[in-house]
Amino acid sequence: MGEVSPLNEMYRNYRDKGFEFLTIYVREPHPGENYGPHKDPEQKLEYARHCRDQDGIENPLLVDDLEGTVHQLYGVLPNMVYIVSNEGRIVYKAMWTDHDEIRVVLDNLVMADEMRAQGVRLKPSLTEKINFIPAQYAGGLREKVFDRAGPKAWEDYQSTFGG
Repeated sequence: MGEVSPLNEMYRNYRDKGFEFLTIYVREPHPGENYGPHKDPEQKLEYARHCRDQDGIENPLLVDDLEGTVHQLYGVLPNMVYIVSNEGRIVYKAMWTDHDEIRVVLDNLVMADEMRAQGVRLKPSLTEKINFIPAQYAGGLREKVFDRAGPKAWEDYQSTFGG
């Protein structure tokens, strides 16, 4: 969960099926001494480039403005994932990146396109659920995510989610 590399794989596998993957850098996710809150647009662009390079993001990276206009429009939650249909309808949104679940949604959209092409009439079906994720980062993610920002980033996370 939460890692970029499986998204890179999906980007490579699904872009030829009509999907576009965009990463939007909205704010420094865990501000600390090394990567604090953005002071100006140039610094935000620099931090976004560092994030892209350090995480190995392969798909296009867009950068929100300093006011966080895009982030505010889409709910200001951390690590949000949205899948938008060709018609512009949000068909999936999640507060956390669950790669397996994203693949299922993308495969369902591919299947729907194939069925429509065969003349099958489809209707949407809504699913709502709660996923539980560990509050603690494991397997080196803490070091990768928080230590690059600085010790205050980990302290902030612990004060928010417990440690």
